[in-house]
Amino acid sequence: MKADLNKILICVVFVLGVLIIGGTTVAVLTKRAVPGKGLRKDDPTPEQVSSIFQKKHEKAFTKIGQLRSSTAPDENDRRAVVVVTPWLEYSGDDEAFYEELDTKLRSIKAIFMQYFINYTVDQLLSRGEALVKADLLSQINDELVLGKVTAVYFNEYQFLD
Repeated sequence: MKADLNKILICVVFVLGVLIIGGTTVAVLTKRAVPGKGLRKDDPTPEQVSSIFQKKHEKAFTKIGQLRSSTAPDENDRRAVVVVTPWLEYSGDDEAFYEELDTKLRSIKAIFMQYFINYTVDQLLSRGEALVKADLLSQINDELVLGKVTAVYFNEYQFLD
């Protein structure tokens, strides 16, 4: 009798699982269910998102990757490690400018590394992330000939003792 109840329970759970998975699949395929829709009042429609990107024409240069640099020693002769994962934004579809960025990748990495070596942790923190990015943007643009980078962004920016 106990074995029969277990078999019935297993069958019920299996049928419920099939119904839930089948119903979800049908809802997604018929586009009746949109995951995350309505979570925020100001969510843009897909048409609005598309028009935003069509107007902006910005590209991202993400080949720099994660960089680790030491900071300058503070008054106690302590250094920290800065871990930063930067990427650059530039305008348009200029293939030649992208190639210049790619060719000068080592120089761009060196700009980041040298920048952080020149400041202590306290100096970097007091400058603030926005000013650090502005300084780096200026230095990177000084190296470029065919165009200019419009912004510097950090996916990661942290200090390790």
